Amino acid sequence: MPDRQPRTSTWKQLLIDLSPASPGITLLECGRIMLGIGLSIGLTALISQWVAHEQLELFWQGASISATAFLLFALPSSPLAQPWAILVGNLSAGAIGMACAYLIGNTVLAVSIAVPLSVLAMMQLRAVHPPATAVALYMVLKHVQAPEVLLFPLGFNLLVLVLVGTVYNRLTGRRYPYRQISSASSGAEEDRGEVSPSDVDKALARYNEVLAISRDDLTSLLKVASGAAYQRHLGDLRCADVMTTQVQSAPANAPLDDLRVLLGSNKHRELPVVDEDNRLLGAVGLNQWFDVLNAIAAKNAAAAQADAAPLPDAAPDKVEPAWGQRLWRLVGLARFKKPNASADTQTMPVPVATDAAESAPAEHAEASAANPQQPAQPRLVRDVMVPSLVIARPQQALMEIIPILSQGGRYLIPVVDEKQCLQGIITQTDLLRALDRALPTPGAAPSSNGT
Repeated sequence: MPDRQPRTSTWKQLLIDLSPASPGITLLECGRIMLGIGLSIGLTALISQWVAHEQLELFWQGASISATAFLLFALPSSPLAQPWAILVGNLSAGAIGMACAYLIGNTVLAVSIAVPLSVLAMMQLRAVHPPATAVALYMVLKHVQAPEVLLFPLGFNLLVLVLVGTVYNRLTGRRYPYRQISSASSGAEEDRGEVSPSDVDKALARYNEVLAISRDDLTSLLKVASGAAYQRHLGDLRCADVMTTQVQSAPANAPLDDLRVLLGSNKHRELPVVDEDNRLLGAVGLNQWFDVLNAIAAKNAAAAQADAAPLPDAAPDKVEPAWGQRLWRLVGLARFKKPNASADTQTMPVPVATDAAESAPAEHAEASAANPQQPAQPRLVRDVMVPSLVIARPQQALMEIIPILSQGGRYLIPVVDEKQCLQGIITQTDLLRALDRALPTPGAAPSSNGT
């Protein structure tokens, strides 16, 4: 038996394609639209009847205004329902229908020419109004050849309808007429990465279709939608969702010799400092390491210069460059240059006092002991660390720390619990990874046939 599954899938897909979508409005809005249409049609008929001296049949020569009224109250911000489109679209289509009825004797041929020409005229006049095509058709079918009909009742009825619609829409909280020319996008929108009218125009250039919504409305709608998507992806993210949990920390009581090993083997340029109970105390990084090296190099250079000072009445020997300065150059290059030795023999310089400094003359040691204001030589990690002024909690919203990492000049933020125990860190890389997952993937431009 042949497999009928493809045919079943095709019919199912066809039914899905033909299924109507919900209009997406409340019953209250539906009632507002119905009341507006009823009032506008009734007032227009009464006024037209009064002007025509009880000749009500003249009003129905503009019967297509019922479709116009629907657009006017249901889609007040649409380009199809603006005063220019209503007046110019209907009047131009009526004039073309009269001309075709007068010049072409065959009704079928006249209709086939009048309706497409009215569409062309509306496109060129920027007055696209679908109900106007019915006016062109009516003029041909009824063989209307009186130009005064364009003024009354057609033009008069349309003008009354627009006036009633303007008052009613404004009284019910709808702006009408609605501005159709897009305002220039501000630099602030582009700097913040928000959707701007120029972005919408570039996207619409990929679609070759008539819009039933204004560009400003479409821009506002896209802003709201993108904000909702951003909130969905990032608004619910917590620090625990993106933080790096495998963290290499530096013990506070570790000697500086261990610090140089940690910094050399870690991919981060800054490490959190913890105590024996894994409580966060601060942070230490390359900046603090180089500060220690600078201080030791300066101290050793001063000691070497004092030792190399020539005695009175003695011929000055050739003074070599301060070996402390040579040590500093060696240390600074060794941090960033990969050695050729094996991994077992790779070492980094230790920022502690050298043998030369320890074997300085006794008078230097005595002078240092006699001066209590001279700072002690740093020996432990806690001596060079800086306190962590900014921390995060695991359940804290990620969006709260985005400004700190993006504008605060920080590379990472430690994440601690209620007992200040280190749980992880959030680096700029972690933040970029979360933002990359939240950004939409650009799709391919759709074809003109909608597939």
